Amino acid sequence: MNRTKFTLLFVVIIFLIIIAVFFYGRYQGKTVALLEDRPSIVNSQGILERITDQYFLVTKTVFINSKVEIETPKNNDWTDLFTGKKLTVLGLIRVDVGVDMKNMRPENIVVDSQKKIVTISLPHADILDSSLSGQLDIVADKSIAEKLKSLLKNTNNEDYNLALETLISSANSQVTADESIFNEAREDSAKVINLIVSGMLKDYQIVIE
Repeated sequence: MNRTKFTLLFVVIIFLIIIAVFFYGRYQGKTVALLEDRPSIVNSQGILERITDQYFLVTKTVFINSKVEIETPKNNDWTDLFTGKKLTVLGLIRVDVGVDMKNMRPENIVVDSQKKIVTISLPHADILDSSLSGQLDIVADKSIAEKLKSLLKNTNNEDYNLALETLISSANSQVTADESIFNEAREDSAKVINLIVSGMLKDYQIVIE
């Protein structure tokens, strides 16, 4: 008799376990289905993070043959040769133009979930970096220019830095005067951002202003 009760109890327990597993499986299935059917949350912060994660800096590079006059250098090595004179310095300056994404904020991105439109206000392009391509040169008598070559190669020299800063400033001014350079750099950036966001939100229209 005891064995019969034990067997019956064991069967009941197994039956209850099967029922529990069945209903738990149905519950899990419904939960997964609801999560799959639920539209993904789209917000400005999420889009901005995706852009900054995948965006690589797009620049338009311009090379400017810069030529400037600088006052008589302060360094004694140069002053001995050019007291009371000016020097004409030459250099090829590389100027990189592009959109710095550090200037982007969530406020620059407006999401219309009902119409499925993402509007992005892209910052204007700016000069990102300027540097000397090659070496500095100087317009002077050949014998004097030869004496200055060693000084022009000394990047720690105060007068070298003065000449370089003046050349870069002149090159930046020339680039800034040409608005088309900045427009083209901004258009390149807009194309990349459009690809990133449209890949993230395939059923959304992307508008970049």
